[in-house]
Amino acid sequence: MSPANRKRRIPPPAYLAGTLIVLIVAGALLLQLPGAQRSTRLGWVDTFFTTPSAACVTGLVVADTGRQFTFFGQVVLLLLIQLGGVGVMTIGTMVMIALGYRPPPAMRSVLRELATHRPTLRPLDVLGMVVATTAVVELAGAVLLFLAFVRHDPPLRAAWLAIFHSVAAFCNAGFSLWSDSLTRYAADPLVNFTVMGLIVTGGVGFVVLAEARSWIASRVRAAGPYEHLSLHAKIVLAGTAAAILLGFAAVLLFDRNTVLAGKPLGAKLLAAAFQSVTTRTAGFNTVDVASLSNPTLLIFIGLMFVGAGPGGTAGGIKLTSATAVLALVVQRLRNRPDVRLFGRAIGEASIERAVVLAFLASLMIVFTIVGIEIAQSRGALDLQARGEFLAVAFESVSAFGTVGLSIGITPALAPLSKVLLIWLMFVGRLGPLALMDFFRHLPPPPPVRYATEELMIG
Repeated sequence: MSPANRKRRIPPPAYLAGTLIVLIVAGALLLQLPGAQRSTRLGWVDTFFTTPSAACVTGLVVADTGRQFTFFGQVVLLLLIQLGGVGVMTIGTMVMIALGYRPPPAMRSVLRELATHRPTLRPLDVLGMVVATTAVVELAGAVLLFLAFVRHDPPLRAAWLAIFHSVAAFCNAGFSLWSDSLTRYAADPLVNFTVMGLIVTGGVGFVVLAEARSWIASRVRAAGPYEHLSLHAKIVLAGTAAAILLGFAAVLLFDRNTVLAGKPLGAKLLAAAFQSVTTRTAGFNTVDVASLSNPTLLIFIGLMFVGAGPGGTAGGIKLTSATAVLALVVQRLRNRPDVRLFGRAIGEASIERAVVLAFLASLMIVFTIVGIEIAQSRGALDLQARGEFLAVAFESVSAFGTVGLSIGITPALAPLSKVLLIWLMFVGRLGPLALMDFFRHLPPPPPVRYATEELMIG
């Protein structure tokens, strides 16, 4: 077999995983350069924890980003966030086209996956849409944040803070250059609504944004046929609204006498809305997450596990997968043979992939939690003795969902625990189904059909 033919047989997930690994290693090497960190330098384990957290747009940190890293180090982190958030495959394809090369089939296949429900879109159309949307939204966010930050910082400092936080918010990464994240701006509507808008925009996915723009434009213009939203876009938009409302209600209901105590009504509503939006995949906070009540933390674990829309910058199993599984349960309870939503039936292949994805994600999170508990039982932070199982679960789901929210145990974790979280961030960014796709390229088994036999269920 010729080298060209062997190259074509490399599955798309291999390109994604390989490119992401290269990005992570390059980032770690750059952060270990003399001018990247201040006087107290991070060890290799902590450095290799920081770079996957940035490249996988997670936001879990083992050190104060603003104080630990110099301007050069912060630029490296920003580039990792941008490349990881927009998609290393997207950027790689753009570079190859600019250099006059034709991207291999696997790379074009990954771009098509962004618009799997709109097969008429060409890979180059998707590429242009991703780059243009990213540039416009991040620039608009940086301008709005600059107007807020310049009131407290010099113009150059405010400009850098605005750019960094705009990119981090749109890419749904929880990195902040302040040790308290955005707590200092908890009562600032401009910062809150700008960051929330960036998070939601990046989370719904690029194709959904394009559909929504076409849908709005078709209703604004006087003549011409109306555009219709696809089932994918309807699920993502409706699911986003439902998830935000759920988190918003949880904070108001369970934490009105804790982190929201003593705040005016407007500040309570703003803090609850912000924390609900950012919990789904972004990782910023304007309240002390460790002080939230257990019911709120449990609901937040669910929101982080689900994440936002596919084809964007978010993590988790995605709203479409969670909705498909939930719809399957509801329709079976109603004794209906097919799964229906918004006047459409969801294909059996999509339902099957959603169930497998939810199962694999749950299994990996459980194994990680068990591994961390075992690793910490002999470490400086004995989580079993302290009864902080919820903290480990929260941290693990936050890593898988590439969220970045933390109850504060990350810096004290043992090296093995950090390695487990690195693996979970990596898998969460690729997606468990991406790993499963490796096996789809194995030779198919013989076409043998076995006799069917029913099982006793329940």
